[in-house]
Amino acid sequence: MQKPIELVVKGKTLRGMYHCPDQEGIYPTVILFHGFTSHKLEPHRIFLKLSRRLSAEGLAAIRFDFSGSGESDGDFEEMTFSGEVHEAQEILKFVRYLPTTDPERVGLVGLSMGGAIASILAGTNPTAVKALVLWSAAGIDTIKDIYHSKENQKVFPRNEEGSIDLGGLWLNPNFYDDLENWNSYEILESYQGAALILQGTGDQTVPPTTAEQYQTALQGRAKLIYIPEADHTFNRHTWEEQVLTETTVFLKNVLF
Repeated sequence: MQKPIELVVKGKTLRGMYHCPDQEGIYPTVILFHGFTSHKLEPHRIFLKLSRRLSAEGLAAIRFDFSGSGESDGDFEEMTFSGEVHEAQEILKFVRYLPTTDPERVGLVGLSMGGAIASILAGTNPTAVKALVLWSAAGIDTIKDIYHSKENQKVFPRNEEGSIDLGGLWLNPNFYDDLENWNSYEILESYQGAALILQGTGDQTVPPTTAEQYQTALQGRAKLIYIPEADHTFNRHTWEEQVLTETTVFLKNVLF
């Protein structure tokens, strides 16, 4: 079963999709966090595909658009990393209190910057999160480098306020200042649950060494799987299939 859901955070409506098994009950539940400039489907609908697989296996899945992204309220120019972390915290609370959620069996999946947010959520809620999956997870250092380097400053135009034009989306000039408040590796160290890290060796956005930093932060509790030659969002059927299969098997093993 799939149905739309909404959550209001600081006056803005976040819009999402809730997937659950057809039979009534209380389910292990997985929250999916999308990446920078993306949305709750992600490229080639990989978040939708994962959600459907999970619900077919007896787990529920929830995927929201952060404010300013996808179909949620707000403008992208208002987005900050701190704002998305706050929204993720509210989403976790919302999901844990759903009558169909088993609050003792909640998992997180994060792609790219969504992986950094999922890491912070797991580290700040270590007793509320039982399973963590990181796909091409960006570190704060990586996020800074993507659009803040001198090379990219020449590529992406800016307006008079200093906002960066990311292909039609304005990125506010305070975005990078806000990142100084965060260290996703350090915060993740407080998480004691099971974790899976999936990383493409051909990722041109997030260096594969970032996955090793997350594994180090988890002090050996994470299984790291490299997808040979895969790009940042696993844009081939063979890459996608490995990611979906590994993730589904891992979440079933941990949450059941």
